[in-house]
Amino acid sequence: MTLDQDYECRPGRSQSKSITFEDELRTAIDQGEPQSELLVLLELTRCRYHANKWANRITGPNLWDHSFTDQDIRDIRAALHEALMLQHRQQLEPISESADKLELDELIDIAGGEPLSSVYHDLAKKEMGVQPDTVTWSGPAPETANSLRVGIIGAGPSGITSAIRMKELGLDFTIFDSAEDFGGTWLHNTYPGCGVDIASHYFSFSYDQKSDWSRYYAKQPEILDYLQGVAERAELHDYARFGTEVVAARFNESSHKWALTLHSKNGEVSTEYVDILLTAVGLLSSPTIPDFPGLPEFEGRYFHAAQWDHSVDFANKKVALVGTGASANQIGPTIAPDVDELVVIQRSAQWNVAVDNYMQEVTDGEKWLLANIPEYQRWFRTRTMLSQNDSLRPAAEVDPDWKSNDGSISAENARLWTTLTQYIKDELGDRQDLLPMALPDYPPFTKRMLRDNGWYRMMRRDNVEVVPGHEVQFTRDGIVDGDGREHKVDIVAFATGFDASRALGSLQIEGREGRTIRDIWGEDDPRAHLGITVPGFPNMFVMYGPNTNIGTGGSIILQAETWTRYAAEAIVKMVEANAVEIECKPEAMNDYNRSMDARLAEMIWAVSSGSTWYRNSAGRVVSNMPWATPEYWELTRQVNLDDYILRYGNDGRSGSEAQEYRSSGKKTNLEIEANPL
Repeated sequence: MTLDQDYECRPGRSQSKSITFEDELRTAIDQGEPQSELLVLLELTRCRYHANKWANRITGPNLWDHSFTDQDIRDIRAALHEALMLQHRQQLEPISESADKLELDELIDIAGGEPLSSVYHDLAKKEMGVQPDTVTWSGPAPETANSLRVGIIGAGPSGITSAIRMKELGLDFTIFDSAEDFGGTWLHNTYPGCGVDIASHYFSFSYDQKSDWSRYYAKQPEILDYLQGVAERAELHDYARFGTEVVAARFNESSHKWALTLHSKNGEVSTEYVDILLTAVGLLSSPTIPDFPGLPEFEGRYFHAAQWDHSVDFANKKVALVGTGASANQIGPTIAPDVDELVVIQRSAQWNVAVDNYMQEVTDGEKWLLANIPEYQRWFRTRTMLSQNDSLRPAAEVDPDWKSNDGSISAENARLWTTLTQYIKDELGDRQDLLPMALPDYPPFTKRMLRDNGWYRMMRRDNVEVVPGHEVQFTRDGIVDGDGREHKVDIVAFATGFDASRALGSLQIEGREGRTIRDIWGEDDPRAHLGITVPGFPNMFVMYGPNTNIGTGGSIILQAETWTRYAAEAIVKMVEANAVEIECKPEAMNDYNRSMDARLAEMIWAVSSGSTWYRNSAGRVVSNMPWATPEYWELTRQVNLDDYILRYGNDGRSGSEAQEYRSSGKKTNLEIEANPL
């Protein structure tokens, strides 16, 4: 195509007038992120002159982490425009093998504003789509794979990517979910203002990236549409049984299968048998409402945020919002302009972090770059990942030599405390009288850090009051706060969280020797190897298991890809070894948990006196992992068969075959345990 020809419009683009590629490119570049644009220029040219001139002015992965002058930005954009036009005309000269060219690893360091570890380089390449972490058979799929059946419980993000992994391996699988479609928590949570607090362009699968997010931090409808689109593109609906709840799973040691007890919405009870069980029920899937005195006598409407009643009209009503966590942070500012009165019942104030583009829509120019310039999408996603992963992590790490009287755990933590305190004061403006209710009395990162959705500006409204939430009681037509004041309300929205410490929720799971998961974990003390496998429960993989939540910033979508990749590799190794069971060794799980607990002791959640849902009733951190994102990714990057027992049935497979498999060089260090029937 030459420049005087019409630019071929993409689907959905108006074709009412001639638009050239150069026209759109010039407009789009002016709206792009300069750091990502520089990285595109460097990838296209691999030119050290440009790198030497501008690269050191990228000081970090955030939007504001640069020292470019206005002239720098104009020059970068002019050079990028020229390079992209040459590429478009197919006149961009190939990079000479003998040239002193910039390598991809150097560009990744430039993207982060500092040298990154080799593990982080590999993770970045995976997220860019340059080095996918797909799992495949070592050769043709074994015949036994044809008869293997996999059951996936849950159709949220982890269930979707689990299914895609199984489909890539050619395995027979079924997804079970009590809901009527894909989406998981993003299907169930539809409360006003519901959205993501991880940047949209990173809150997506690395193998199915979305270029046209409408906002930098998307809201629930768009996230749900994306997830359901992924499932549709992967053609997963034919493998799903919706309206079907798995209430129990029992492992049969003779058949080496899991028997799943299913309840359909029409009351039918049935049993399905699978060889492999993947639980993808999520961590925040069981909403809880505390047993408040007097609640049964309350005559108004009430419901949990995760079970929002959209038939209720909030306009000009008196509303109570119970809770101040992540959901409340989005609900309160969203409904406050419409209600007559909003009383917020607060047990403890929360730390809110300002994000410059949290409420912003993505510009048309940036959408164009993301959709039409693959290099831009790669670098924009990479920088977004680097800015989100473990953001402010040093403020969550305990400095054993730090001395303080305020509960801070390090100099970084104290600095963040000061910065966030000033932010709250600035947001409250002339309403400094609200500071005692707005300012937390515990160090940042004790609880989940929130993106500010306009919380402090909401507090300033004349129709909003935040009141103490200790020893709350309900009356027939209102709620009594911690100061003993009664507030007459029509509607109560409970943003009171989930039963996060009771891993796997109400699912009844019975493993080897009839022992249930509750026999092993009790009500709230779950442990697993790498958060994924549990001794005594063969052929079972837990997605979003114990201590796999990210407490210092990152995408749960990345975590879902990580867990499912590990499970897929374990299944491949089991099948290629001609085994019928793979089970975690107790010593492997115990060793991992000892090292994990030692690291957890160095994190704020283990030492802060503030309350948090990250800990169980005994005070142990059961939800969060202590690892930085690349650390955990590296820990789970390869299944170590030394950590597992492989068992063989009596269907003709023998120990000699297992020995042959070991000596072939494909796998090593299998532990063979005879399992005669």
